[in-house]
Amino acid sequence: MIRLFFTAVILTCFLGSSLFSPALAPAQISESISSEHVRIHMPAERAALGRNAIADLERCYAFMDRATGGYLPRKLLLNIQWDKSDHACNWLSGSIQLGMDQPAAAANTRTFILHHAAREMARMGLLELSQGAEREDTEFLFEGMVKILVHEYEHSSRNLESAWVISRMLDEMKLLGLTSQRSWSTFSGGRRSLRSAAPGITFLLTFRELLGRDRPLKLFESLRKAGLNQSLAIAFKAPAAELETVWLQRVREYQSADEITMAAGKAPQFLRAEFAPEEGQPGASLQLKLFFQDTAGNLLADGVFVKDERTGRLLQGQTGKGADCIEVMIPVEADCPPGEYGYRATVIDESGNLRNWTGNYRVAAK
Repeated sequence: MIRLFFTAVILTCFLGSSLFSPALAPAQISESISSEHVRIHMPAERAALGRNAIADLERCYAFMDRATGGYLPRKLLLNIQWDKSDHACNWLSGSIQLGMDQPAAAANTRTFILHHAAREMARMGLLELSQGAEREDTEFLFEGMVKILVHEYEHSSRNLESAWVISRMLDEMKLLGLTSQRSWSTFSGGRRSLRSAAPGITFLLTFRELLGRDRPLKLFESLRKAGLNQSLAIAFKAPAAELETVWLQRVREYQSADEITMAAGKAPQFLRAEFAPEEGQPGASLQLKLFFQDTAGNLLADGVFVKDERTGRLLQGQTGKGADCIEVMIPVEADCPPGEYGYRATVIDESGNLRNWTGNYRVAAK
C-alpha cells in the first residue's frame, strides 16, 4: 500500500508539472506548414494564417529563385515569431526569421508576412549568389537590389520612382556617391528605409537599363571572389570612378513629377507647422515641427526633406521628441536680416508616395 501511495504521488506531480509547464502551454506549441520549397514554423493557434499564405509564399520562392539565378536553398525555413520585432536571414542554414511584434504586422498580418518574407527571400538569394558578401561597403547594393526585386514581384515597380527624388536630394546634400555609400553605418544610421536603399536602387537601375537586366546579378556573383571596385569593373566593364560619374549624371537629369501617388487615400497629409521659438533668432537655430496625418503608418523622418529658400540649404528631418511630429533645425546666421522667409517640404513615405508643401518662417531683429 505504501508503495502504491508513493507511486500515485509521483504520477500526480508528473502530470501536474506536464499540464502546467510553460514549455507545453498552448501559446508555446508550434506547428509546421510546408509546400514544395517553403516550410513555415509558427504558433499553432495561428496555423490557419500560415495555411492561407503558404501558396503565395511558394510562388514568391519561385520568383526570387529565378531572379537570383537559382541560388535559393532547395528547402527554406520561415520561422514566424510574435514575441520578436526584428527580421533575420541566415543563408548558411537556409532560414528566415520574421518578427511580428510591430504595429504594421498587427494592422494587416497576412500582407506583412508576404511582403517581409519576399524581402528576406530576395536577400537570401543574393547572399547565396555572392557567398555572403554583404559587408559595410556593399550593403547599399544589397538594400537596393532587395527593393528592386520585391517591387518587381509585387508588380509595384513604379514605387521606385521616388528613389530617384531621394537620390537627387542626397546628391544636393553631398551624401550621394560611392564613398558615402561604402560607409553604410554612417550613411544609414543602421536603419533600413527607402532613403537608405535609394542610392543602391538608382545605381543598379542605371546600369541595368544601360547594359541589360542580368548585369546586377553578375555584380553580386563577382563579389564572391573580389572587392567592390574590381567587381564593379568586371560586371559593368568600366572603372568605379567612371561608373559613379554616369550614375550621378543620370540622377541629376532624372525628371520626376512633383506628386507621386502609390495608394489613393494612404499618402501622408500635412496638418500644421509649429516653430520653437515662434521667430528665429540671429545666431541660433529655429526648430520647425511638422505634423502629418499618416493613416498607413508609413512615414519616417528619413523621408522628410526641407529646403530653406533663403539659403538654398537642404535639411533632413529628425524624429520629434515627446510629440507626434518630425523636426527640422533651420540654422539662422548671426548676420541674417530680419524678415519672412520661405521653405519647401518634400515628403516621401515608405510606399513611395511623394508630396510637397511650402511655408514661411520669420526671423526677428537682433
